[in-house]
Amino acid sequence: MGNNILLEYMNKSLEVKKEVFVQGPVITISREFGCYASNLAAKLALEMTKVTSHKWNFVTKEVLEDAAKKLNVRTQEIAHIFGASEKNFLGDLITSFAKKKYASDSHIKKTITDVVSKYAEQGHCIIVGRAGCVIAKNIAKSLHVRIIAPFEFRVNEIQNAFKLSKEDAERMVEETDKHRDVFMSFFKGNEPDANLFDVIYNKSKLNEDAIVQSIMQLAKARGLF
Repeated sequence: MGNNILLEYMNKSLEVKKEVFVQGPVITISREFGCYASNLAAKLALEMTKVTSHKWNFVTKEVLEDAAKKLNVRTQEIAHIFGASEKNFLGDLITSFAKKKYASDSHIKKTITDVVSKYAEQGHCIIVGRAGCVIAKNIAKSLHVRIIAPFEFRVNEIQNAFKLSKEDAERMVEETDKHRDVFMSFFKGNEPDANLFDVIYNKSKLNEDAIVQSIMQLAKARGLF
């Protein structure tokens, strides 16, 4: 009897307690071209850090850099895959990967998914673009935001940012919208946007501070902090 009690005690003492890993919390921000969101994400990360016990970060170009490393290419060679403005999205896609072993769309998609998933699962992260809304949609502690604006508003933003003529800015917005639609279709297929986002903000109607405060309220209501 005594030996059994001692054996049971020793077995319990040797048990390794496994920490339960909870994915997230994560906030994704999808935006139309011309609706700049990096500054907004930086403000949001600062506010989220203030109200939680964790430091929040935002990522956007980091996804591009990490994916390039995994694919063993330069960032410039895959920038267009993320919807950057190029003259021919599908043509450039084939050109960039034809001479490499990463020619298939499925491999490119998996690499991007792996990179974005890593950030989303680690949590306390705001992911700007990069199909984050699709890749992180099954994480319970997540909030998915979409930033939009009328075409003319976005053209004006791009015209000022790149010092372009109105005609060139319009062309750039139209082309980039098409490229981003193709990129997103790799991940969401025919799933409607209404299934991807928790809230949509019109940047021509609300300033960044108002949007940040609204997201904070929603994040709290969703249990992100």
